[in-house]
Amino acid sequence: MSFFKYIILIFLLFLTSISHATLQIEIEIDGIEGELLKNVQATLTLEQQKNHPRLSANRIKRLHQQATSEIQNALKPYGYYDVTVVENLTNEFVNKNEVWRAHYHIQLGEPLHVDQLKLAVHGAGEDDDNLKKLINKFPLKQGDILNQVIYEQGKTQLRNFALEYGYFDANFTKHEIQIDEQNKTSQILLTFDTGKRYLFGDIVFIQEVFNQGFLQRFLTFSPQETYLSKKLLNFKNNLINSDYFEEVNIEANPNDDGIIPIIATLIPRKRNLYSGALGYGTDTGVRGSLGWDKRYINQYGHRFSSEIQLSQIGGTASAEYYIPTGIEMDDYLSFQLGYEDKTTDSNKNKTLVASVNKHHKRQWLDYELAETMSLEYRKEKFTIADEQGNSILLMPGIGWVYLKADDRIYTKHGQKIQLNLRGAIKNVISDTSFLQTQLNGVFIRKFGAKGRVIARGELGYTLTGELLKSDFNKLPSSIRFFAGGDRSVRGYDYQVLGPKNNKDRVIGGKHLMTASLEYEHQIIDKWSVATFYDVGNAFNNFSQDLEHGVGVGIRWLSPVGLIRVDVATALSRDGYPLRLHITIGPDL
Repeated sequence: MSFFKYIILIFLLFLTSISHATLQIEIEIDGIEGELLKNVQATLTLEQQKNHPRLSANRIKRLHQQATSEIQNALKPYGYYDVTVVENLTNEFVNKNEVWRAHYHIQLGEPLHVDQLKLAVHGAGEDDDNLKKLINKFPLKQGDILNQVIYEQGKTQLRNFALEYGYFDANFTKHEIQIDEQNKTSQILLTFDTGKRYLFGDIVFIQEVFNQGFLQRFLTFSPQETYLSKKLLNFKNNLINSDYFEEVNIEANPNDDGIIPIIATLIPRKRNLYSGALGYGTDTGVRGSLGWDKRYINQYGHRFSSEIQLSQIGGTASAEYYIPTGIEMDDYLSFQLGYEDKTTDSNKNKTLVASVNKHHKRQWLDYELAETMSLEYRKEKFTIADEQGNSILLMPGIGWVYLKADDRIYTKHGQKIQLNLRGAIKNVISDTSFLQTQLNGVFIRKFGAKGRVIARGELGYTLTGELLKSDFNKLPSSIRFFAGGDRSVRGYDYQVLGPKNNKDRVIGGKHLMTASLEYEHQIIDKWSVATFYDVGNAFNNFSQDLEHGVGVGIRWLSPVGLIRVDVATALSRDGYPLRLHITIGPDL
């Protein structure tokens, strides 16, 4: 081929590329909307290829000619078999660009309805009440417009149910849709054969550290029990959340006999965990901690935990020994020893505490509660205002916690309710008598697309006096109630609210009542702003005045937890003084 012919060929290719580059197509569809429109757009070849670099005028015309049948076929799964399409295709040149416009006006016509719906179940699941409920909730009903998308969703629900409840051989022996276009009716014939229901088999733990009997406490099912995937998942989560294991691998392979043997391969964590932290809170000032945990001491899962904390208001040292008890994973016995040396604006105390605690779960109505029974020995040297004292108390106690949250780190819907009771009897090791109860709760609800409402409340009551032959003044500062601070009534310093002596110094009260209402609104990513109103006080009778605080804040969901920075004003004080509050940690 001569050089001249090459030039001509290249020139023609250049012109072709220009033509392709300047050709445009606009598609308009009316008469339908929502899911119907989306399915038509997804099916229409012209719509899919309108930006193709090699789209030509001839191809546009050809794809336009087949558009009507594509639109009609796209609408049949939704029950529309009598669809009319009015089409139009034009072209013009706009600013040297060739613009094609395709318009499709769709008239749906009368849809097909489900005249008869026959759903039958065969096999072991025939008498399964859960499956019966699912069949009764099949998303397509007699009299509905025939929607094959919803029909397939119903079939998927049945398949998922079978996998969840152990009907691993389940299948549809009949799945027919009979269409009568003339009468605009349809019949659905669906037969679901579940086959047999599989059972859990023997459970084998592959590991070399723990006693086999100890590992049984993490089980959520027994051999020969009917299979349920949720129980298997909870079993795995129990092992993971126990903090004993670095890796948990569960194998559940059904055999031909309808049995599912379970093999749990476990890799323990390192025995020792060392930790340290540095932080700041306006209640405590700069603070830091060092911790040492021994995750497991022996094959029975015993544990040891210790921590030292130092801050600008004092320090604490604590140690705790855990012994798993019973057959439930939340049952354990703990022995605690601790020392605290703390100084605040209202009091000073040096406290030695030794306690034994029994932890377990308790079912109350439809609620699962974490219950703790305790016996605590407390020896405390305290200074409150200008009063000094020494106290020895032996306090039996019991407490319950109800906690439910969609996310413990950043909760959008959840609540925590806690009730504690404790007391002491004079001359039974204790040097005074009292009975005290404390109730607190946090409720969090999503508000709109980006908001949260957080409501908090706390109520405390102490019984002393002649009835118990006791003197409130002999109670140490750690037993008395104070208010004010980051997690109490903001706008006031830490523990500066409460009854005062004749020198106008806070000495703490018998009772406590605080409440808070907060609205938080997300602005960007992990940042939010908040406004709040706090009210409360500590007092000796409930007729005393409450203190009020109001403020604004900013929130950051950081890698180490939720950080809150608040500026609050004390509404009950002259001049409305401002106070900065900084806290780190989850809401619940």
